[in-house]
Amino acid sequence: MSAEPKPTGIRSHGRTKWLWLVVGIVAAGLLVWALTWPRGDVLEVNGVRFRIWVAQHPDFQIQDPLAAVGTNAIPHLIRILREPAESPRAFQAKAWIWKHLPRTLQSRFQHWYPVPRWQLKRTALFGLRFLGPEAKVALPEVLRVGHVETNRMIRAGALVAALQIAPESPDTFDFWREEWEGTNFSRHDLAIYLGAARYPILAAAPLLLDEAKRTPNPVTIVEACEYFGPAARPAVQYMRQVFTNSSFRGNMMKLFRRLGPVAAEAVPDLTAALEEEDPAMVGSALEALRAIGPDARAALPRIQPLVTNHDVMIRMLAASASARIQGKPELAVRVLLDGLERPGAGTTKARMTVDIRQPLAGVVTSGPDAAAILLGECGPAASAALPAVEQNLQDKNQWMRLASAQAIWRISGDAKKALPVLLEILDAQPQPRPGQSPSPDTYMLIRAIEAIEEMGPAAQEATPSLKRVRTLSMVTRHAVDAALAKIGPQAP
Repeated sequence: MSAEPKPTGIRSHGRTKWLWLVVGIVAAGLLVWALTWPRGDVLEVNGVRFRIWVAQHPDFQIQDPLAAVGTNAIPHLIRILREPAESPRAFQAKAWIWKHLPRTLQSRFQHWYPVPRWQLKRTALFGLRFLGPEAKVALPEVLRVGHVETNRMIRAGALVAALQIAPESPDTFDFWREEWEGTNFSRHDLAIYLGAARYPILAAAPLLLDEAKRTPNPVTIVEACEYFGPAARPAVQYMRQVFTNSSFRGNMMKLFRRLGPVAAEAVPDLTAALEEEDPAMVGSALEALRAIGPDARAALPRIQPLVTNHDVMIRMLAASASARIQGKPELAVRVLLDGLERPGAGTTKARMTVDIRQPLAGVVTSGPDAAAILLGECGPAASAALPAVEQNLQDKNQWMRLASAQAIWRISGDAKKALPVLLEILDAQPQPRPGQSPSPDTYMLIRAIEAIEEMGPAAQEATPSLKRVRTLSMVTRHAVDAALAKIGPQAP
């Protein structure tokens, strides 16, 4: 008996029915999506809708690309923060609809690409954080988000953003203190957030000190006092306590150097460090004692013999520290000039830290460029060294040319010879690749900009070059803004 053929029309009708059902669901979903999609996203970056551009540059990746967008982004970042919360199910539905859209529709409606709203808000907070004081108009919205959001990542992003945007604001401190007392985050993390503001938030000092008393090894707690100035003096005893732990001695050396005379209580510990065999530790101790200045006079008997040390960098640091402590910069010139003119006269294992005012880690150097930097710090007292310093303006090493140019300005107050060298560094900077991390060229660029900033109105002709490099990175943007402000009202 032959089998009866199955009615193919029924199967075809069933497939068509299910196909239309899927189409109907997708269409309904698109309608709902269109009705609920945030309005007003009119800004485009390189032809990409701003909201999508933010999604493409999550968290830290938005930092340097945002430098070129600048304050135009602020109202759009605020708009993202104001978007209502989104349930996981709603996002899953959007992701499913997007996945089943034809590629032609995906290409046409790219701005509907589904990204979790919590992630967009976090990235928006990162963007406002990196803009810093330029985003002060957004502070109320940042604080609101920090108070109402339950997502810990968004709350942390809001707190850090507020501390970067307006560390001087009482509202910012109140927000930080609420987290400190509510322990929504570890106090270790909250201390790091506070220190990253690089601002003397003095109202936090009593809370930090109280915590340092109860913490066996309060490294991050005392590090948060780095920019507190005299208000950090009571914390020095806890810094000395941490200094006894070899794992964190370098951290405390940096603190003592930053605090300068405020860290005078640590002079005995730093003097004892001069007896160590490690040239790096001896060099760091000399830097800290030099920063403390006259209050480190008790260390002079141990410092002065190091002026003849076999390590050329230790000789220069010892001479500079001794001169600074005695208030007689001219005493260091002979040793520094020898280090400049005879770089081969002795090897070195020690290094000198070159601090940068912008929030980049300091770089270290040694040899002739370190000698030029230290001679510059002597000011007019190093006038006899000017001819030797000027010879290095044509050196093959760009770091040497930079150090020499800055030294000439600090010694003579004359920008005519120094400024062209600094402008050459600015004008040679290429555009960075997207997402590129700070490179040695970035550090050199920032140092050159900060050297121009020191010149103030005397660097008026640097304005076009400064404006050209302003959008290369966010740190460059802030450095240029500081330089233009120092040059004067005619610069912007």
